[in-house]
Amino acid sequence: MNVTSILAEIKNLVLYGGTDGVHYQKIQRKIENSNRITALLFSIVASILITAMLCLSYFQEGFAGSKPVYIWGIIFSIIQIFVAVMSKKFSALTYVSVYLAISVFLLYGIAIATLTRPDEQTVTFMVMLIFVPLIFVDRPIRMALSLIAYIALFIVLAMHTKTGSVLSVDVTDAIIFGLLSLVSETVVNRVKIRGYVLENQLHLMSETDQLTGLNNRNCYEWRLDAYPSLYKQSICCIYMDVNGLHELNNTAGHKAGDEMLQYIAGIVIHKFGTTDSYRVGGDEFVAFSLDMSETDILDKIRDVQEQIGAKQYHAAIGYAYADTPMVDMNKLIIQAETQMYKDKSEYYKKHDRRSR
Repeated sequence: MNVTSILAEIKNLVLYGGTDGVHYQKIQRKIENSNRITALLFSIVASILITAMLCLSYFQEGFAGSKPVYIWGIIFSIIQIFVAVMSKKFSALTYVSVYLAISVFLLYGIAIATLTRPDEQTVTFMVMLIFVPLIFVDRPIRMALSLIAYIALFIVLAMHTKTGSVLSVDVTDAIIFGLLSLVSETVVNRVKIRGYVLENQLHLMSETDQLTGLNNRNCYEWRLDAYPSLYKQSICCIYMDVNGLHELNNTAGHKAGDEMLQYIAGIVIHKFGTTDSYRVGGDEFVAFSLDMSETDILDKIRDVQEQIGAKQYHAAIGYAYADTPMVDMNKLIIQAETQMYKDKSEYYKKHDRRSR
């Protein structure tokens, strides 16, 4: 392994948890959703625990000196809950929510250790330092910089409030536990991120036709019910059936048939995109076009027919267009399929199936 590859691996580990920028981008939404839920639950638990500690401070003398910290913690937790709830609507708040949740516990540990109990060796902050970062998933570099900032804050405050052996032990522990936290956070994040990447790849495989790269029938059926809510003005179903596939397979071999399907799939992707294009059978393709005029769709269909014909291939194509709200997708597809079969029938009136 050369120096360049080693540096690339280090870069990917630090920035993307052991994957790369392309794969990380694909799983980022999943990470954000997971973090948002975790941050909300974390903050609710924090508010409950700190409230319980505040109640104890009125009855237990040992907790009384920490009342200001408990009150601050409750306020901070409530703010965090609000941010976590709002992050569902504004995704930019997701990571604000994550680092607020981390702050609730780490700053709580720092305050208890340096402001209310400076004469005692620190336990709470060290536990939080190891445990809290493992709850969330983020780029290791961002999490590491955050932890270093909290460790530095603890050491600075400890040097102003602690003395003697307590100070020496706490600073030493902060450095040791800080290093352990940085290492464990990096390792755990790497495992989680790679797990998300693998899950995403398996999901894509389950939804992708391996020959053509189009979405497969499973994906088609899973997404079908969502289409009425996706368009604003109109939706069109384009149904396509390749003519002569079986004959070509019999005369020129399956490789020739595969090449024909791949060629036609490439045209479908070029004209209608990958998101709403599907291979729903051996020689059947379906594409949906949202909020496009019927004239433009007909132009695209003509372009598809011309490009397919340029390779001496042929596909029967039918379409159905609707500009009403909440269209019945089954009826729309049946209309497009019926037109396709009419086109197919006309083709075979002129071309003997056996002549291919």
